[in-house]
Amino acid sequence: MFTRNPRTLNICGTWDEKQFLTSNSSMFATLNIAAGPKTPGDRACDLCKQKKVRCNMANPCQTCTNRKLDCTFNEIRKKRGPASGRLAKMQQRQSKASPEKSVAAATNPPPSLEFWPSTTSFLQSSDDNAAPEWRAESDTQEEPLQNMNGEFGATEFMLPSMPIESPSSENSFNLFAAIQGHDLSPAVEAVEIWPKSISQEALLPWIDVYFRRLHPTVPVLSRTMVYQEMLLRTHHCDPQFGAMLLALCAFAMTQPVQIHEVASTPSRSVQARMLLEESLKMRMTVDFGESPTVYMILTSFFVFACLFGSGQHRAANHRLREAVDLANSLAMHLPQAYDSLNPETRDQWLRTYLVLSVTERAYALQKRHTISFRGSPAVNACFMRAFGSFNSSSVHQDQTDAIGMTGLLYLMETFDAIDESVVECWAGYCKYSDGHCEAFDRRRALRMFRAQQRAREDCLVGSISFEPSASILPLHQLLESQQADISVTQFWLLNRLWELCMSHGLLRENSEHAELRLDFAYRVARKLLAACDVLSIPSMEVHGVGLVEKIFDIAMGLVKAMNSSTQLSLEFSLSDYDPLIDKASVVGPTVRSLLQRLHELVQNFRGGDHDYLSRFTMTLSAIPGYSGAVEPRH
Repeated sequence: MFTRNPRTLNICGTWDEKQFLTSNSSMFATLNIAAGPKTPGDRACDLCKQKKVRCNMANPCQTCTNRKLDCTFNEIRKKRGPASGRLAKMQQRQSKASPEKSVAAATNPPPSLEFWPSTTSFLQSSDDNAAPEWRAESDTQEEPLQNMNGEFGATEFMLPSMPIESPSSENSFNLFAAIQGHDLSPAVEAVEIWPKSISQEALLPWIDVYFRRLHPTVPVLSRTMVYQEMLLRTHHCDPQFGAMLLALCAFAMTQPVQIHEVASTPSRSVQARMLLEESLKMRMTVDFGESPTVYMILTSFFVFACLFGSGQHRAANHRLREAVDLANSLAMHLPQAYDSLNPETRDQWLRTYLVLSVTERAYALQKRHTISFRGSPAVNACFMRAFGSFNSSSVHQDQTDAIGMTGLLYLMETFDAIDESVVECWAGYCKYSDGHCEAFDRRRALRMFRAQQRAREDCLVGSISFEPSASILPLHQLLESQQADISVTQFWLLNRLWELCMSHGLLRENSEHAELRLDFAYRVARKLLAACDVLSIPSMEVHGVGLVEKIFDIAMGLVKAMNSSTQLSLEFSLSDYDPLIDKASVVGPTVRSLLQRLHELVQNFRGGDHDYLSRFTMTLSAIPGYSGAVEPRH
């Protein structure tokens, strides 16, 4: 059972994380499981059990004596059978009680329950010692009836293996217990759609994991907004918000897994699956999508992210299409749709649109799909105005949100040149197989390579080409996880463009343009490793298997270049001076050394607990003359 050590939690959430890990060592701790009686006599009488009060187990007990009722402590109880007869007897005894007692009971009602009506009985009780007496009768039929009536919650999750940075759910108890049931609006009290099998309190640490690890690169939610809505119990009456919370927690549970947490991956996967199932149950109706909301979009996006991480790519693509279709239904991609929105809603829409746009284009290049968001989002004046208003207000509000938005804008500029024509060529829908492709040629390829180089230079110095007047942080001042995401993605896009040039027959051994030569794959791999050398492994692990897949793609590009070129070999090296990367022009590492270092990087990612390590190892073993001995770095 999780130890309780309540502390005050403010709206931004402060936690004692290490103590939580120390005091809660079990992988799965379920709540609401009543302990059976230690002895046949270790139980409460019927009246005490029904009233949920302490029974002193005397004959008669003190409670029955005070109420002048016949105590049933010594009556023989049946193991099976309906409880209607016993309940009828109890009701008959109570009806004979004096009117004065009834009036006294009416004028002194029991205290209202705490904020969570479906949480466990020991969370609702202020006296921990009183709980065993009225929970003891696990072999009778009264307790299942009470469960069905909602007086007792069903067995709940206490989610497993909290990360080191994660807070204790114990600290959040005081925050939500401060709101009493009678303070809520009648509408909230009347409608209850939250699944009783899930403890809202147990989800709070995972919401914090999202804001600590994932929010910098997926800044689609405001911490203050989420906690305010939970305090108002919006998730109990709004199925779309509740479904979004469950999907968000599943996302936080499965993606940002670091190497010291790999052992908990199976348990995380099981619990995340249960959360996703409950999330989809909450929001599915016959007319789902008729009135789309941002919460619907984010739920589909979080479900997509979970399915992507588990390798279920057909289902993941369906959920991503669902999120994009819902956004299209709101006209989230059209400038005029933002004109009538208030600043907060406009900011929420902008963040959601940019995350979806970047994700859709990246996923299309990874899995050869098409995209639905057309055109270039960077040229939209509406988005520039939205960014301007956000940037000015963020100085006085939340700097974390401003940093997250900055990284998102860098990614948007990086993907801005990857439009629908390029994606369709990559997916194989162009006419190159017929001998001529009208969408992608040598001139178009060079223009896109230049755009990628410009995007890299802009983020290093802290500027954006489509909004030169914006004052934003350079890449090295962003969070390390943002640096990892942006840098790896930028070099991966260079690799994707280079591979597209290879498939269209645009590469030459000695082209006048470096980007159109076979050894360009060597340059990309070298720059990637230079960027990763200054990053920690946890900053890359937080992005899940999607990031290691990008590193794997760059490594495979180098292998393809070596197999296709007469000049590239394992001992090939190249002198390359790049003022953005290198201090001086020196002889670069060999191809063998680059492959070894890339293999080491893939192996260190989550301790090699992913499919790409075995695939990379098999590819290297098939290269004639390759040895796994690591060469000294240059």
